[in-house]
Parts: sequence; C-alpha cells; structure tokens
Amino acid sequence: MSKHSIDHEQTRKRNRTKDKSKSEKRQNAIRIIVGCLIGLGLVYAVFLFVTTNFLGSNNISTEMAVKYTAADTIKTTGLIVRDEECIKKEYNGVLSYRYFDGDKVQVNGEIADVYNNENDAIAQARIKEIDERIAYLEDLSSSSTAVNVGLDSVNNQINTKLFSLIDTVNKQKFSSIGEIEDELMTSIYRKQVITGEQGDFAVKIEELKSEKQMYLDSCSDSIGTVKVPASGYFVSEVDGYENVLDIKKLDEITPKQLKEIKPEDIDKDAYVGKIIKGINWYLLCEISSDEATSIVHDSFDVKIKLPYAVLGDVPAKIISVNPSADDDKCVMVLQCNYMNSSLSKIRKEAVDVVINTYEGLKVAKSALHDDFVERTIENDDGSKETQKEKVQGVYVKYGSELVFKQVVVLYSGNDYVVCAEQPDEGSLFNGKTISLYDEVVVQGSDLFDGKIID
Repeated sequence: MSKHSIDHEQTRKRNRTKDKSKSEKRQNAIRIIVGCLIGLGLVYAVFLFVTTNFLGSNNISTEMAVKYTAADTIKTTGLIVRDEECIKKEYNGVLSYRYFDGDKVQVNGEIADVYNNENDAIAQARIKEIDERIAYLEDLSSSSTAVNVGLDSVNNQINTKLFSLIDTVNKQKFSSIGEIEDELMTSIYRKQVITGEQGDFAVKIEELKSEKQMYLDSCSDSIGTVKVPASGYFVSEVDGYENVLDIKKLDEITPKQLKEIKPEDIDKDAYVGKIIKGINWYLLCEISSDEATSIVHDSFDVKIKLPYAVLGDVPAKIISVNPSADDDKCVMVLQCNYMNSSLSKIRKEAVDVVINTYEGLKVAKSALHDDFVERTIENDDGSKETQKEKVQGVYVKYGSELVFKQVVVLYSGNDYVVCAEQPDEGSLFNGKTISLYDEVVVQGSDLFDGKIID
C-alpha cells in the first residue's frame, strides 16, 4: 500500500471519530434539555397544585349574607274613590273649623263656628289655644303636690314613652309621633316639677289668662255653627270627584272608563267641606293582563305605598280585577280602611302595590353553583349509608376552608337572590343551609367543597 493511501485512510478514521464525538455531544445536549423541560413541567404542576389548594384565597372575593326583604310590586297610578257627602255653605261670614282633615265626627256634630269677620275668627281660635295651654300647665303644676305620683312612677312613664317613640319611628307610624312626643314631654316636665328643677307655672298661667281677656274684650262671639249631616271623617275641601262614581258599581269600571273620569265643574267656595262616610275607601288602578294573572295566583291581602302622600305601608285588599274587551289592560280595585289627614285629601296618586314580600338572606347571583352534598342515613338493619345529590348552593368561607351549602331561593332579582334563612322541612337534602353573616364566595375559580385557602 502506498504512503498516500495510508495517509488517506488515517484521515478518514480521524473524521469518523470526530463525527461520533459530535453525535454523542448532541445526544447529551438533547437529554439535558429534555430533562430541564420535564423538571420545569414538574415545578409548574407543583405550583398549580399549591396555589389552587393552599393559596387560592388571593383570587376569592366574599360578601356577608345579610337579612333582606324583597317584594313583587306593581307600579301604577290610582284614583281614590270614597262614599262622600258634600256640605253646602248656608251662611254669610268667616269659618273657624273645630276639626282637622281626617278627624272623625258624629252626625249633627258642630264642625265649625261662623264669625262676622276674619279678626273675630282669628281671635276666637287663639282663645281656644290659650284655654288648652292653661289646662295643660295646670295639670303639670298639680304634679308637684300630688302625693300619689312618685318619682319612680314618672321615670317609668318617661322610659315607656321613649321606647314607644322609638318603636313608632322604626315601624314608620309617623302619624302617631306627634301625640307620643307630647306625652313624653309631659312626663319630662312632670319630673322637673317634682324634683324642683322646674318651678310651678303660676306666672305663665297668669300671662295666658291676661292674653285671653285681651282677645275677649276685642272680638265678638260666633254668629252660628256648622253641623255635619252624617258620621264619618271630615275634610274641609271638595274637588269635584265626590259624585263621579258609585262605590257600589266599582267592579264594573273598565280601563277605558277609568281613563275618561274627570271631576265635575263645581264652585268649590260654595261648600264648607265634606264627610267621608263609612270606614272603607277604594283605589282604582290600571294594570296589565300579565300583572292581573299574577294577582289571581297570589293573596288578595296586599300593601300599598303612596310615596307622595303618606309614609309607610297601608294595608289593603284586592276586591276586584276588571278585564277589558279591547286591550290587555285591567282595572284593579283595592279596598282600604286606614285613614289620616293626608289620605283624606288625596285623589290621584302614584301608587306601589306590594303583592308579595320575601324575607331572607341576600346573596349575589354570582355566588350560586351546583355541587354535591352528602347525608348519612341509617337503614332498618342498623347499617349506615351515605347518599349524595347535586344541588344549588354557595361556597362559604370557614377559616381556611370552603364549605358548600345548599340554598333555597325565594326571590330572584337582577343581580341577587333572596334565600330562605329557615327553609321548609324537607327542602334541604342534608338539612344544612347558609346562616346570617356567613362569608359567601361571590368570585373565584376552581371552587370545591373542602378546598383549603389561605
């Protein structure tokens, strides 16, 4: 073999060795890269497991379950109809009323005095106020010498009236607040008299008597009185609607007729006022056929709100729903027997008719989920069996753990639901539901019962 051939063969062997070394290095590099990728994948999997099961609360938002009352309400406009009798003015002179609007009066009762002029009427009205004030102060003064009225008794009266005032405000019985305030202040004044913090009212009483005598010397007595023709509630104004409708035929009123009702053109100055006879008055409202259908399936006892006329709810009863042959409208007729000064004068008012109310715990709709709950039952042979069922519920945060609880939805709003705080027996699969002030999860991912959170 020539020298040239030998050199060529050696060169080829060296090249093969170099190629083999490069291949081995490449394979080692690939192994390292694959190992690194696998390691990173394992680290990421561990990270997801830890964050999901132990650090997941960073992505969880909760809201407290609180008491809430929702209602099915029909918003409409109502026409008030009453059994009313107008009282014509049959005298010449100026009136001074003895009663306020909404006060009850008896048949032939004197509701007003007639005077020659306005000055006499004003003076006589002031004399009546002075007489009432003198009687009030004399009653307070008698407390300082009354042996049967002790300090403890007066303190009890103050506490009772104070609690009564708070309760009246909470229940929105605003028409009674003035009377209770007067009684409370009377008890406070009486205590001041008994303890000596307030002297007697002799000086003030003498001042009032002098003022009364001044008015008596400068004015004339009444020249007549006005009597009412029937018993009922007195109102000092008329509006022309008094004789437009017959309350015995309200179940015949159609939506078209209701829209066309207008007051009579009368001379209001020709009347002293009117008497609302009977204890019931009526509210005529236009509603849709869909609303009428919902009423048919619900209770006939409702509450009405007249936000521009009276504060608080007024109890009422649906006595008729009159359909229309022409369109999808109906006339709802409600009966009510509650009366005060404001209600005695209103005629057309915006009204909210509260058909049903739902009291429970308010929860965001985003908190609702479907999950399984379990219960354990004991068989006839004494063995125990675990049952599982998927129900609607919420996740509640207890310490560092999430617990799934079934809920019973009573009412559904736009973005919230009202859940029963004490559901009917048998409505819960395992007898457990949310409680007041539970921390309910309203936002979060990968939620499940028993999840551990930070």
